[in-house]
Formats: sequence, C-alpha cells, structure tokens
Amino acid sequence: MITAGGAAAEPGGSAPTAALAEMARAVSAGDAAAYARLYADDAVITIHGGDVLRGRAAIEEYEVALLREFPGTQLRFYDAWLAGPLGVVHYGVNGRTAAGQAMGHEGLLFYRFDPRGLVLEERRYLDSLTPMAQLGALGAAVRPRALPVLPGSIAMHVATGSRQETGNVALVKAALAAVDAADGKAFLSAVAADAVVDEMIEPEPFAGVGGAARWFEAWTRAVGGMRTEIALATGVGDWVLAETVVRGTLRATLGPLRASGSPFTVHRAMAMEMRAGKVVRMMAFMNGKELAQATGQWPPAPSK
Repeated sequence: MITAGGAAAEPGGSAPTAALAEMARAVSAGDAAAYARLYADDAVITIHGGDVLRGRAAIEEYEVALLREFPGTQLRFYDAWLAGPLGVVHYGVNGRTAAGQAMGHEGLLFYRFDPRGLVLEERRYLDSLTPMAQLGALGAAVRPRALPVLPGSIAMHVATGSRQETGNVALVKAALAAVDAADGKAFLSAVAADAVVDEMIEPEPFAGVGGAARWFEAWTRAVGGMRTEIALATGVGDWVLAETVVRGTLRATLGPLRASGSPFTVHRAMAMEMRAGKVVRMMAFMNGKELAQATGQWPPAPSK
C-alpha cells in the first residue's frame, strides 16, 4: 500500500507508483504546476464526453481552472493496476464550489507511462452528471449519488502474465457478450451470489445476485440492439480492466436520462474483480454527458 502523499511501501516503489503518489499530493495541495509536471511535454489526455488536452501547458491550464472552480479539492486513489507501461487507476475526488456546495465523484484512468514514470497518454472515464446532480443542476427529481468516501492509501496490483489472468479476461468477455445478447441466464451464471454491480451513473450500487439481475434487466430494457466493442481488456491479478465502446438505442430511462429512441455511441470502462471464476465486483464508468449529447438531451433540462 502507499499513502496518498507518501512513498511506496509495497510493491517495489516503481516510477509509476511514485508518480501516482505525487499526483494525489499535488492536486490535494492545489498545485497545478506540480501535477502537470507528471506528464510528458507532448502528453495527451482524452476525457471521454469532454475535452482533449494536448501538451503539458494545456494540462496545467485545465487543472488551474478546475482548482479555481473547486478550491480545496482532495484527490485519492483506491486501486492502481500496473501491467508494463499500462497503468489503470480508480480514483475519488471530493471538493466544494467557491460558494461552499459539496460535490464528488469516482472515475477510472487508463495511463501509458514512459520509462521515467511520466504520463504519455491518459484516457479518463468519469460521469459529469454526478456532480451536476449533487449541485442541484438536474433538478429535485434526480437523486444524487453520495460523495465518495476517500481512502487513505492505494492498493497496488501488478500483472504477472498468469494463466489465471488470461482466463479471467475470457470470462469477462463472455459476460459482456451475454449482456449484449440479453441472455440473463448466461450473465447471472458468471456472477457470484454476493456480487456488487456499481454503475457510476446510478445513485447507488446493485448488491447481491438479485441486484445484479435488476441491473441486467435495467440495462437490457433501456438499451436496444446493444453492441459492445472491447478496445482493451487486460488481467491484473484477480482483476480485469476493460475499455469499451457501446452502441445501441436508448429506449427506456438509464440513470438520470430519459428514453429518447435515439441511437448512441458512448465510451465505457470497467474494473471487474474475479473470484473462483465469477465476477464479485463490477464497476462501470461512463460519462452521462456523452450519452446525453448522443441522444439529444444536452444540456439537460432540470427535472421537477
């Protein structure tokens, strides 16, 4: 584990590990320049459903604006998964507006590091509608997600290239294919009885096999003709990290968004924890803003 602002205690104190610790320290200290120095001069950040930042200067400028809008923001990392130059990080952030309104969200970051530990590329998955709901911008009818409880240390996971990791990737791909096929029996057979499905655009997780069934029913009801393209899937220990592109038609309510009958394409990332060949934890990260834009619901009208 490593503390959010400290040195690595395990496993091994690699350059990416040190960079992550400094990243959390810099943001939490309001130091945008120190944050930007963790990126290569020509680094690119892609925020799905948001901006594309090219170069260290643009990254610093963007961070300055965020910290001005939400002064005193605290950034922490729950888990980091390392596989060669690839790093995936589950983060949480809490902050307040200048007027004192609280907001916070969780997200998933896919990094590519250089040998020095500087970030060459970042793909960021977060839900822009979560803080909007917390700040009341979506109206009283939308129940906001609670602020994340930030961890005190990072759990580090390092890929070994084991057969178990490869097998876990195959199991996750089969589970996602079952969702696309609306095959509830096949999907639930891949899910442990005590599984937790946490769809970050929803106000709370779905717990247990019954919760997983409710999540499956909600998704397959809402998304017609779903097709999931897996852009990246890698096994790290007991986890599988995946980047996907999901296509379909929004035919029922999904999160805070209403049915539109509109076709859409959105980027979606997942972190799935496996145990004995079953999914025990599934976290899904998708920007509701990107879905709203694709279905003609941006900017959202506050619900009453």
